Amino acid sequence: MLGLASGQLAVGSPADICVFDPEATWQLTPEALKSRGKNSPWMGYMMTGKVSHTLVGGRLVYQA
Repeated sequence: MLGLASGQLAVGSPADICVFDPEATWQLTPEALKSRGKNSPWMGYMMTGKVSHTLVGGRLVYQA
């Protein structure tokens, strides 16, 4: 729609990648939330699945 190169992993293409571990477990705490809002109906629950790394344009922007 915007004419941006996306949806592929190839030489010369932007590396926009999310590395996700579907088996990782973690507890939702206020410290775990990345937003300024620190409330959730799931607070204190154990969660399954977690992003470990995010790359945008080939640059690491998040690492757990």
